[in-house]
This record gives sequence, C-alpha cells and structure tokens, in this order.
Amino acid sequence: MKENNDAVRQENKKALPRFILIVVLSLALGGVLGFALVSLSLEEFDAALAAAALFFTNHVAAWLLIGLPVAEFAVCLPIYFSAKKQLSAWDGEDESVSGEVEAKLSVCIWITGLATVLAMFLLSAMFAGFVGNAGTPQMMPAPMFFGGLAAFLVNLFAPTVLQQKLIDLTKRLNPEKKGSVYDTKFQKKWYDSCDEAERVLIGQCAFKAYRAMCYTCMALWMVFALGGMFFDWGFLPAMAVCVVWGAGQSVYAWWSLKLDRPGGKL
Repeated sequence: MKENNDAVRQENKKALPRFILIVVLSLALGGVLGFALVSLSLEEFDAALAAAALFFTNHVAAWLLIGLPVAEFAVCLPIYFSAKKQLSAWDGEDESVSGEVEAKLSVCIWITGLATVLAMFLLSAMFAGFVGNAGTPQMMPAPMFFGGLAAFLVNLFAPTVLQQKLIDLTKRLNPEKKGSVYDTKFQKKWYDSCDEAERVLIGQCAFKAYRAMCYTCMALWMVFALGGMFFDWGFLPAMAVCVVWGAGQSVYAWWSLKLDRPGGKL
C-alpha cells in the first residue's frame, strides 16, 4: 500500500508543474484578451458585428439552406456510387476492398450528419433575422424566407434518404447488421448487432468525441463569457453551452456507474 501511495504522489508531483503552467498561461491569455477588448473601441466592433449578423441572416442563410442539399448530393452521390460499384465487383475475400467501401460510406454518413446540423443552424439564423427585423426596411423578403423554410425541410428528409441508402449498402457488406434508419431505435439495434471488436471501437470513438465536446464547451464558454461582459450578449449563450457540457458530464458519469455494476448493460 505504501508503494502504491508513493507512486500516486510521484505521478501527481510530475503532473503538477504542467498543470500550474497551463493555469498561469490561461490566466495571462484571459488578461491580455480582456485588456485588448477594453482598449479597443467596443461600440464600433459591436456595431460591425451586428451589421455582419444582419447581412448573414437576411441575405446569406436562406441561400445557403437552398444550396446545402445540392452540395451534399454533389459530394456524396459520386462517393456512394463508387462504393456501390466496388461492392458489386468484390469477390468477398479481399479485405482491403471492403475497408475502402466502409471508409467511403463512413465519409458520406459524416457529411450528411454535419449537413443536418448546419441546416438547423441556418434555420435558426434565418428565423432570428426574419423575426428580429419584421416591419423594418431590413426585413427579409417573404419569398426568400419561405424558400429557405422549404429548403430546410428538404435538408431534413434528403440526408435521411441518403443515409438509408448508405446503411443498406453497409448491410450488404455486413449481413449481420440490423436496423433501419427510419426506426426510432435504429442506433440501439445497430449497436446490438455489432460484435465485441466493433463495440470497443465505438467506445474509443465515443470517448474521443466526449473529450472533444469538453474542450469545445470550455472554449465556447470563454468566448460567450467575454461576450456577456463586453457586448450585449447576455448570459444565455454561456448558459446553453454549460447545459450541454453538464449533460455530457452527467450522462458519462451515470453510465459509468451503471455499467460498472454487476450485470450492468446498455
């Protein structure tokens, strides 16, 4: 036990200087940013930021929504058909071919997922601009607003159809896989059909995603905290980030406790 305690102390002693350095550098960076923001003309910067936001919400967001599914299909369809062609010619033996097919399908699923998130952001920006400038000369034209709204609906359904094609092709490659994209329990059924090695890979990727979420939330909190201090952003942006951050921490801790018990399972 004493040797174990000595090892713990040595590990803490080794990590402590780096931790102190990170804290000191973070405080110094925060001080520099705060001093720079105080020294700059914040009113002019805030006005420029508001003008840029107004232009984006009124003249850019709707057009991006309209063009998003076109760009998504333009990128994903050639990759999908290439993977489908490779799978049709596959002899079932060469694992390098199956690996290439799976990589192409994963890239397409990644793109469709990001496109859905981007569409939701663009819709919220468009709504904010339309409602915030209603009855003013800067109001977004109604045809553009409804065109963007229709494009958002396309952005919801088009990726789902494309993902269904991608999942079906994956099931042809791996017949043991179960689940349909249109099923509300698709993720659970898909996970249940994965073997032990695939579940380990999913767990490793999920941990990487969890760490990335924590770092991203920390960075966003700093930005929104400074924005609340020096600009008219209020506390809601920082609160939203902290809600997401806290939810991720709580879910991780809850499942760690649950799965660590005898008989614990997803």
